[in-house]
Amino acid sequence: MINLTYETFKQEFKTLIGDEWTCLFDLNHQKLNLKNRNIATKKFKTIIECVFKLSHRTGFQAMTLRDLSQESGISMGGLYKYFTQKSQIAEMVHSAMVHMAQTCLKISEQTENDPIFELNELLARHVYLSQRLKKWFYFVFMEAKSLEKPLIETIIASEQNMENAIYQHIIHANKKGMCTCTNPEFVAPMLKVMLQEWYLKSWKYQQKNINADQYVANLLLSVYQLLEVKS
Repeated sequence: MINLTYETFKQEFKTLIGDEWTCLFDLNHQKLNLKNRNIATKKFKTIIECVFKLSHRTGFQAMTLRDLSQESGISMGGLYKYFTQKSQIAEMVHSAMVHMAQTCLKISEQTENDPIFELNELLARHVYLSQRLKKWFYFVFMEAKSLEKPLIETIIASEQNMENAIYQHIIHANKKGMCTCTNPEFVAPMLKVMLQEWYLKSWKYQQKNINADQYVANLLLSVYQLLEVKS
């Protein structure tokens, strides 16, 4: 089993990323010509959190920049320093999410070519990342249908890459004789849906007092059952 908890993941996230607002600054400050890191990160935090709030309330498609200005208390001119149209906000959020995922989903421990361990680690890290960035994941998933086509295609590609990574780990484990999964083409998307379940329907688990670590434990138990992992 993996040696990772949500608390240790959060510490790792802080070491690798800092925080999500710093990440936004690092990815965008040159093209936006932002000079003051401290001011810009605070503005990013205010703006994006208000975007999430308005999207949840009325939908991203219905949100206007004037709505965002009123909600955030930032003038229209102030908003234009960070983006000139609404679609750029979604692009920034998704690009930052991809960057943070690519950084945090990497397996740092020596796995000795153990595809079951690698799969467990990948799934656990994804749950913990979506817990740390729950509003980000929810926004991208729920508002994808209202985004522009190129960004939708990028989001779909990200989802397909995750599913393919799960599938490849299962195939590798089968070849090494570590499991006897007869239907990896069905198990891989099932596991991906279980990842989405955590950030899309977290209220169900809050009502049952199930935290991220407990969810991961049950998810990995499902992996052993679905893959018929050999002891």
